[in-house]
Amino acid sequence: MLIKSNLVPVREPKLLSTPIWDEHTSEEHKWELWDGIPFFKDGVERDRLSICLIYSMGLEHLVELLPKQSKNELRRLLLNDSEK
Repeated sequence: MLIKSNLVPVREPKLLSTPIWDEHTSEEHKWELWDGIPFFKDGVERDRLSICLIYSMGLEHLVELLPKQSKNELRRLLLNDSEK
């Protein structure tokens, strides 16, 4: 199982294969919550699945789903990141 995803989400959605899905989901395909963190305390499975889902939906759709407040926060984060 992957520790970190090698998928690169882009603007448009991408189809997932069964092997990619299996690499990005928990081995048991079991959804659990550990002290408020999905899957396990270290957050590795949560992060890996998040990248997989964003890859599948595309960045454009992700942004469409976000509330205005989240879009504004994302804009600020991206601007701060580009200044580094």
